[in-house]
Amino acid sequence: MTISDLRTFATFDGHGGKVSKRVEVLDHEPPAAGPYAGLVAVRGEHPIGALDERPAADGDDLTRGVPSIGWVDPATLRDWYRPDRVVVSRLEARRSGLEPGLYADSRGRGRVRIDGLEARLAPDGRPAFRALAGPADAPVVDVPLPTDQAVRLVAVRNVADGLEVVTTPVSPFLSPGRYAAYDADVVGLPPRPTTGAVDVRAAVLIDGTLHEVVRIDERAATVWLRRGDDEVPIAASGIGPDLVRYTGTPVPPA
Repeated sequence: MTISDLRTFATFDGHGGKVSKRVEVLDHEPPAAGPYAGLVAVRGEHPIGALDERPAADGDDLTRGVPSIGWVDPATLRDWYRPDRVVVSRLEARRSGLEPGLYADSRGRGRVRIDGLEARLAPDGRPAFRALAGPADAPVVDVPLPTDQAVRLVAVRNVADGLEVVTTPVSPFLSPGRYAAYDADVVGLPPRPTTGAVDVRAAVLIDGTLHEVVRIDERAATVWLRRGDDEVPIAASGIGPDLVRYTGTPVPPA
């Protein structure tokens, strides 16, 4: 995930509400007196039902699976997703103790510094952060963030006007793949090297059936599931974390 990528995504109910697709909402204002007044432009894989739909790239055909652009009524969009971004002056940042880095916010722990994204796995297989405490040059391992609370990712970096603060909801889901394990970490001691790796697979329980998670697009807050031979995108906000089942397999040392 690119922290400063502030593109907007939403779920579009097109074709009389029979087709739902995750689309990117383009930052484009139509003329107030034109035929597109009050509409927004979206880009996605064949947003059926969009007004004046056309291929996103010249030379492409308007077919399923090919990105296209069209105009839609904002009322047909749901599950809007866009990170929040503010820029604070260096003086204001100094007064509030704000420093560049990667942080996580939760209701129970407040803001804590973290070591990368999904840097460790919780005992139940869910994603968790390797929380850090202490000075930046000598951090120690802090108590992990609660996994039963909503967590927001806060990225702070230097920009020309001061410090940029981008806040993004953190998906409670972990993309399938291989992750480093830090089983040797001890709370209150400096972070220890990785103890190996674990292969993680995930599935979502929908209507009593488990569907394999193919991938997760954090930037679009979209989970791609395998249904038969198809890969189907659904909004992450529509899936409760309690409906996800994880399988972690330790990777034997080489």
